[in-house]
Amino acid sequence: MAANKTAFNDALKKASNAAWDQRWDMAIKEYRRALTEFPEDASAHGGLALALQETNKFEDALAEYKFLAKLQSDDPVPLARVALLLERMSRKSEAVAAYMQLAEMYQLQKQMNKAVEAWRKASALDPDRAEPHEKLAASFTEAGHDGPAAREWLALAKLAQRGGDFARATQCVERAIMLEPDNTHARFLMNELTGRGATLEAQAGSSPVELARHGALKRLAAMLLEDKTPWRREDSGGRSGVDVDSLLARALDAQQQGQTREAIDLYEQILAAGMVRPEVQFNLALLYQNSLRHDDAVALLNQTLRAPQFAVASHFALGQSYRSQNKVDEALDHYLAAMKIVDLSSVNRTQADQVIRLYQSLADSYRAKGDDESAKKFSATLLDFLNSKGWQDKVREVRDHIAAQALGGTPLSMQEVFETPETQKVIELIRSSDELIREGKLYSAADLAYQAIELAPNYLPAHVQLAEIAVTAGRVSQALDKFDLLAEAAEVRRDLPKAVSFYKQALKLGPDDVTRRAKLINVLVQSGHLPDALGEFEGVGKGLEANGQIQKAVDKYNEGLMLASRAGVVGETVMNLRRNLGVAYMKLREYPKALTVFQELRASSDDDHTRYYLVELYLRTDQALLAETELNELLERYADAPQYAQAALTSLAEAFPDELLVQRNLAQHYAALGDAPKAIQLLDELGERLLNAERRDEAIGVIQDIIALKPPQVDDYRKLLLELREPVTG
Repeated sequence: MAANKTAFNDALKKASNAAWDQRWDMAIKEYRRALTEFPEDASAHGGLALALQETNKFEDALAEYKFLAKLQSDDPVPLARVALLLERMSRKSEAVAAYMQLAEMYQLQKQMNKAVEAWRKASALDPDRAEPHEKLAASFTEAGHDGPAAREWLALAKLAQRGGDFARATQCVERAIMLEPDNTHARFLMNELTGRGATLEAQAGSSPVELARHGALKRLAAMLLEDKTPWRREDSGGRSGVDVDSLLARALDAQQQGQTREAIDLYEQILAAGMVRPEVQFNLALLYQNSLRHDDAVALLNQTLRAPQFAVASHFALGQSYRSQNKVDEALDHYLAAMKIVDLSSVNRTQADQVIRLYQSLADSYRAKGDDESAKKFSATLLDFLNSKGWQDKVREVRDHIAAQALGGTPLSMQEVFETPETQKVIELIRSSDELIREGKLYSAADLAYQAIELAPNYLPAHVQLAEIAVTAGRVSQALDKFDLLAEAAEVRRDLPKAVSFYKQALKLGPDDVTRRAKLINVLVQSGHLPDALGEFEGVGKGLEANGQIQKAVDKYNEGLMLASRAGVVGETVMNLRRNLGVAYMKLREYPKALTVFQELRASSDDDHTRYYLVELYLRTDQALLAETELNELLERYADAPQYAQAALTSLAEAFPDELLVQRNLAQHYAALGDAPKAIQLLDELGERLLNAERRDEAIGVIQDIIALKPPQVDDYRKLLLELREPVTG
C-alpha cells in the first residue's frame, strides 16, 4: 500500500506543534501516525524518541534511539542519546559499551575532544575496566599531554596490581614515571611493586609510624648483608676511615634493645659520616621523639616526609611532636596531611580533587573557629583512629560511606564521620539499614536507623535514612516534614551545603511547593551559588504560572533578574529567566513590555524561539515591516527543517487568521511541499475573509497567488479577479 504523503505531513505538523507546546502524549500519537506512512523517516523517529524520553518511557525511547543509530550509522548523535539513556537507566555495562562505541566513532571523525569525553564516561561508569584508560593514555600521549597520560598509566598499574599481574603493573607505572617524573603516587607505587618501600597494606594492626619503623629497620638490616652497598660517598665531606657498617649494626641492635641514648649517638655518627638515607633519619627522629627532643625530631621528619614511603608516617609523627608541644594548629595540619595521603590511596582519580579540597576545607574551618579544644578533640580522634587495628580498611569503609551518602544527595565530610560517637558502629547500622530497605524490611530498617540516632543524635545521615524509609513506604508527607526539619536545622547551624541538599531532596518529592523552593533560593544566595539560585527562580515562576498566578510569576522572574544583574551573572540560566518573563508578559497581554524583553534577548541570543516571539509581538504591536523581516530570517533558518517552519507558521496562522503576511507564507510553504490543494484552500478561505472585511486590494493579491498555483477552476478565479478590478455598476 502506497504511503500517504498528505497524511504523513499532517501527522508530522501536528506532532511538531504538540512538541512545541510540550504536549508530549499528543506528540507521541502523531509521530507514530506519521511513521505508519513512512516507517523509516529519521525526523519522525527522532521526534518520537524525544517525546518518549520526556514522558519517562525510557525503554521505548531507547528502542527509537537504537533504531536511529542504525539508520544513521555515521551520525554520533543517536548513539550518544543511547549511551546517556542507558546511563540514566543504571544499565552500566550497556552504557559503557555504548560510550566505547561512541568514542570510536568520534575518533574516526577526528573529534578527539568528544572521544576523550566518551572514554572518560566509560571509565567513570566502570573504573575497573582497563580499555578506557588505555585509550585515554594513548590519546593524551599522542596529543603531548604528559600529565593526564601519566595518570591513566598509573590507573592501569593499580588495576594490574589488584589483579595480581605485577609485571604489567610495573610496566605501566614505569610509563607513568617516564611521562611525569615528579608523580609522587607513581613513585610510591613503584616502591611497593619493587619492594623498596613500605606498603600501606602490610601489618594491618600497626600505626603508620610502626609500619614505617618496621620497614626502615628491615631495609637497613638487609643492606648490611649486601657486599656491594655503597656506605660512603667520596664527595660527602664526612669523616674518612669510619666503619659505617659496624656503626649501623650497633645502632640497629641498640634501637631494638631499647638503648635509646646509645642508638641516638650511633645514628648521629652515621649521618655525620655521610650516610644520609631516609631510613636512618626516620629512625633517629623517632628516638629523638622518645627522648622528648621534639625540635630535633621535627627537623628530621620534615626531611623524611619528602620520601613517599615515609610520607604518611612522617606527617603522623610530626603531628605527635607538635601535639606534645601544645602546638594545636601545626599538629592538626600534619594529622590531616597524613589522612589525606591515606584517603587518596582509597579513591579513584575522579574523586581525588574533591578529597584534596575537603582536607583544605577542614584545616581552614578549624583555623577560622579558633577553638583549640575542638581541634584537640579532633586530633585525638584521628590519633586514636590511625592507631587502631585495621585502620587502612576502616579508611576505605569511611570513604565508601561518604560516597554512598553523596549519591543519595547528602554531602558529608570526613570531619563529621570521625567526630561521630562510635563511628564504626553508626556506619555499620546505616549500612545494614540500607540492606534491609533493599529487601523490603522497612520496619527493621527504621529500627536500625533509630539505634544509630541513639548513638549519635546529631549525625544527619541517620535522620536522612528515616526520611528515605518513609518515602519507600509511601509516606511522602512524613518524609517531606523530615527533610524540612533537617534543612532548617542545617540552616541554623550555618551548614548551608546540607540545607541546600535537604531542600532539594524535598523538592524531588514535592516539586510544586513554591514556598519550599523560595527557601532554597534564599540558602543558595547566602552560600554564593547564584547560578543555581537563578535556576530555582525559574522553577518558582513556572510553579506560579501553573497555578494561574501570572503576575506573581512576573515579579519572581524580575527578582531573579535583578539579583543576576547585581551579581554580574550571565549565561543560559539568565537567558531562560528573561525568556520566561517575556512569555509571562504575553500571557498578561502586556505586549510592549514583552517586546522589550525579547528585543533584549535578540541582542544577545539568536535562538529560534526568540525570533518566533518577536514575529508575534511585532504583529500584535502593528509593526508589520519588522514582523516580516524577522519572519523571513526565521524561515531561512528552517530551510533544511521544513517541519519546524510548518509548526511555526501554523501556530502564527492560528493566532492571526487574517494576517496576510503569515497566511501567504504558510500557503507558499504548502506549495513548496507539493501540497498545492492545501495551499489553494488556505488562500481561498483567506480571500473570502478579506472580501467580507472589505479589504479588496489585499484580496486581489491573494487571488493572484491562487491563479499562480493553477487550480482546476482557474478560469473562475480569473473572472473574479476581473470583477474585483472593474466592479460592475448598476
